Amino acid sequence: MSRYHRIIVFTGLLTVLFCGCAGKRNPATLIVCGGNPVIYESDNGARIIAKYFTLSDHSLDFAKVTLPGGREYTLPQVMSASGVRYTDDRELVWWTKGNTAFAEVRDENGQWKRKYDCKEIRGSK
Repeated sequence: MSRYHRIIVFTGLLTVLFCGCAGKRNPATLIVCGGNPVIYESDNGARIIAKYFTLSDHSLDFAKVTLPGGREYTLPQVMSASGVRYTDDRELVWWTKGNTAFAEVRDENGQWKRKYDCKEIRGSK
């Protein structure tokens, strides 16, 4: 799926669906749930904020990850052998397992390189 299509789909979801999970709803209506920030700190002291979301029918899980410097990514959850992996498959991979996480970015040759090794800051949920 192209970036343009992902933006259109995501914008549409937020526009129509972003109203919480509580209360009685029409079963055909999808709701975006979650979004509480989780703060991670990398080995070098940089902070990364991740917010995790799911659709009410659990057909899509995704994360909004804000890297140091303010750059924000919206990443769908994808298959992983261990832990939970989110990626746009172009610029960023965000991988969590327990209270740890790491971010990979592409280098100048297009190879994935680990940039941040992180631990969740206690009490950030």
